[in-house]
Amino acid sequence: MSRSDTVNPSLPLDQTNEEPIELKTSVGYMLFEPVMLLLALTQAVRDMAVPRPREENINIQDPRQLFYTFVNKLSHVCDRRRGELGKTVTSFVVLRKQSDPDKAHYIFAANRQTDSDLQSTARYVTTLLRMVGQAPEGRENQDAARHSLLYRVLCFNRHRITFYLKELRKQAALCVEKCEAERTDNNELVAEGLTEILASPNDGLDKFDPEPDYIHLCETTIKQLIKIEQTIVGELIEERALENRMVGYTSMECWANLLHAIRRILAYQQSVQFFLMAKDKWPNLFEDFTVSFVSSSRPVSKPGRQKSNSAEGIVVRMKSTRTEIDTFKTFVRNLQTFNLDDRIKEEFGKSSFNPIVHAEVLLLNWISKQGPVTPSRFFNDWKYIGCSKPTCKLCGYYFEEHESGVEYRPSHGNLYPSWRLPDVFPHQGEEGLNERKTMMERMKERVRQDAFDIVSERSFPSSKRADSNTDTARMTLLPVGTLRRPPTEVDDLASIMGQVDIG
Repeated sequence: MSRSDTVNPSLPLDQTNEEPIELKTSVGYMLFEPVMLLLALTQAVRDMAVPRPREENINIQDPRQLFYTFVNKLSHVCDRRRGELGKTVTSFVVLRKQSDPDKAHYIFAANRQTDSDLQSTARYVTTLLRMVGQAPEGRENQDAARHSLLYRVLCFNRHRITFYLKELRKQAALCVEKCEAERTDNNELVAEGLTEILASPNDGLDKFDPEPDYIHLCETTIKQLIKIEQTIVGELIEERALENRMVGYTSMECWANLLHAIRRILAYQQSVQFFLMAKDKWPNLFEDFTVSFVSSSRPVSKPGRQKSNSAEGIVVRMKSTRTEIDTFKTFVRNLQTFNLDDRIKEEFGKSSFNPIVHAEVLLLNWISKQGPVTPSRFFNDWKYIGCSKPTCKLCGYYFEEHESGVEYRPSHGNLYPSWRLPDVFPHQGEEGLNERKTMMERMKERVRQDAFDIVSERSFPSSKRADSNTDTARMTLLPVGTLRRPPTEVDDLASIMGQVDIG
C-alpha cells in the first residue's frame, strides 16, 4: 500500500519535523536579480508591447484535453479569494491509488494557505467529488445534481464571486454610458441587455447579507448572463472587448473589463458542467477516491545583501559575455529616461517581496521526491498538473527545466518576482543542494536570455493580461433553475463554511 493511501488525510503529505536548509543569500541573488532586471525591462517597454494572441479553445471531444480541463476546473473552484498576492491559487494532480490503480488519488497545493485552510478545502473537494459520483448518468437527468454542485461552489467562493458581481455592475454602467453617448441600433441592443442587469436588486452583494440573498443574486445574474451570451449582445460585447485589447484604446477598456467579469461569473457554472462531463467519461474518477494535500511553502524573508540594485550592476553580475554586457549597458542607459533603476529599487523594496513556492511547483517537487516520474503513477497515464490560473513565466520555465515531462497549464507569460524554488531538507543531503543549485542556474539562464532578447533584438514582451484567463474553454451553458441548499450533508457544508473567511 502506498504512503498516500495510509497517510492521515487531515495531515499534509509532506509533513516533516525538519527545518529547511537555508538558501545562501548569494545563491538566492543568482535568480532574484535577473528576475528584477527582466521585470523592470518589461515594464519600461510595455508601451511598445503587442497584445498576446488568444489561447485556443479546448476541444472537449478530445479525452486528454477534457481531462486536463477537468483538473484545471477543480483547481478553479478552490481558488476562493481574489487578490491577496494570489494566496489561494490552487493546483491539482490526479495520481493512481497504489492500493487500487483504477481509482484516483487527488493531491492539491495552494500558494499561501495554512494547513487548517487546506484541510477545509480538502473536505470541500471531497464533498464535491462525492456529489459528482452520485449524480445520475446522462445530462438530461443531471439538472438537480448540477444545481446542488453549483450551490456549494458558489458558497465556497463567495468572496471572489462577490467581487465579480460588483465589478460586473460597475463596468456595465460604464458601457451603458458609452452606448448612450452614440446612439446606434447595436448600442441600443447592448444598453438594453446591460440595463437589465443594473435594474436587478443588489441584495446579497454585501458580505454580511444572508446566504439565500447572495445565492438568489448569483442565480439571477447567471441567468441574465447566459441570455446575453446566447444573443447578438454577447457577440457585440466580445467584439468591443477584443478591439480594446489593441494598444492605445485605454479609453474603451470598460468593454474588456465587462467581458472579463461576465466570463469569470459564468466560469463557475461551466466548471460544474465539466465535472459532470468527466463523470460520464470516467466514472471511476469519483469512486473510492482519496483527497490529500501538500503544505504551502513558508515565505522567505527579503534577501538582505547590500549590493547595487542598479541595472548596470545586475548586468555585470549576470556573468554574460563581454559583448552581451556592453549591449546590455548601452540599452539600460538609454532606458534610464523610463526610470529603470528606480523601478528595480521599487520592486526590491516592496513589502510584498517575500518569495514563495507556487502551487504547481510544490506538486511537481513532491511527486519527483517520491520516485521516478513515470506515466504509470498518473491517472490514465497522463502526466499533468493543473492550476486555477494559467502558469506564470517562472513556473513554466521550472517545468521545462525539470525535464520530467509533466505537462502543465499553458503560461500567460506574466512575471512575478516573489517566486522561489522548493525547499531542500537535511535528509536530501548534498544531492538535494546540488539539484537546487543546478535548477537555479538553469532558471537564471532562461531569465537572462529573455532580458537579452528584449535588449538586443527588441523582442518586446506581450502586454500583460488578466491572469485569470478570460479566454477559457467554451461550451454551451445549460439553463440554471432555482438554487437551493442540497438536502444532504448539510452538517458537512456547515463545517466547511465555518472555516471559510468571506470577509
